[in-house]
Amino acid sequence: MKTALLTVILLLIIIAPSTAQDSNLTDGCITDFDAAIDYFPQKTEVVDADNLTISYHGHYKLVQVGDAYDGAPAFDYVLVQCGAPAPSGEDFAANAQFIEVPAGKMIALSTTQLPALSLLDILDHLVAVDSGFYISTPEVIEKIESGAIAEIGFGAEVNIELALELDPDLVLSYGYNPDTDAHPVLLEAGIFTALNASWRENSPLGRAEWLKLPALFYNQEARANEVYAEIRAQYAAMSDLAASIADEEQPRVLKNSYSSYSDAWFSPGADTYVGKLIHDAGAELALPSDDPAGSQPYSFEAAYEQGLGADIWLVDTFGVASAADLLALDSRFADFAAFESGSLWNNNRDVNPNGGNNYYEWGVVNPHLVLADLLAIFHPQLLPDHEFTYYRRLSEA
Repeated sequence: MKTALLTVILLLIIIAPSTAQDSNLTDGCITDFDAAIDYFPQKTEVVDADNLTISYHGHYKLVQVGDAYDGAPAFDYVLVQCGAPAPSGEDFAANAQFIEVPAGKMIALSTTQLPALSLLDILDHLVAVDSGFYISTPEVIEKIESGAIAEIGFGAEVNIELALELDPDLVLSYGYNPDTDAHPVLLEAGIFTALNASWRENSPLGRAEWLKLPALFYNQEARANEVYAEIRAQYAAMSDLAASIADEEQPRVLKNSYSSYSDAWFSPGADTYVGKLIHDAGAELALPSDDPAGSQPYSFEAAYEQGLGADIWLVDTFGVASAADLLALDSRFADFAAFESGSLWNNNRDVNPNGGNNYYEWGVVNPHLVLADLLAIFHPQLLPDHEFTYYRRLSEA
């Protein structure tokens, strides 16, 4: 009797549908949908980014992107587990797009998106970029040269015929102006296009956390959590080290330079991406913006008066490879204390032959390395053996 009862129980266990799943499916589809199963047991949550929201609903995820560009509406992306029915009746935004995950082929239209694909081990899904001209990621360059990755052009001039021929599951794009951007053209052609708004984030970690966006399309939350946790921990370690510096020992730092093209010297606010990096590295801005969350244009005269005695100058100007290059822009730069002392730095240590600056590519997902560079510039005694990743002293040129 006991043996028979045990046999029945075992049979029930074997044939009963599972109500749990140990990990996300990163390959293939489910074959027997069960509404009771959570198909995304490996989840992620947004902790630092302000414009990215993620929620899980058993067999689909709702990804919402806000403030993608000035005046942009919120964008809803509904990611449905392949093999499960699309949700209906929910209150999605009118612009909601639906896609099955894990996705297949992808097109990425910004160099800032490529490092995330590399870190998440999903570069094999990439079939096209806008252009390889400014790209620094070696694996992508190799694939472009071999013909494995195509180039489809920029903005509204994107090659729609080629994009359709490549038949991507999704395009990762960005927004500046809907009249000139690629995403309205791609959407009109019926191609799923998601906007990456990392550039709108005002914190270094907030920008880096957008590496989770492509992870969501491939059910790679576990990998994204692992990668981002390490970035966050290393950033905190550098920031904590800088916090040991007394206020009176913090150098005054100039950022950028005067441009005759714009007739202004733009300096960031304390709460901007750059302002927070400088603060977290133990320094203060010599030309702070009156708008903490934005940049302020200074005339040369105003910048000269307030920034003349700054201790360090982060020139961060395209085409400036030496102190002589800086002086060629304006001879009055020689009067600045930072110029006289040789405390001139530019973020162009790693530039490709076409001028593509890796600071604006891998630096986005490596804010801890950017912060380490700045900390070594501002307080070299704290990192005496530091090897610079993105910055270099102009006098070394």
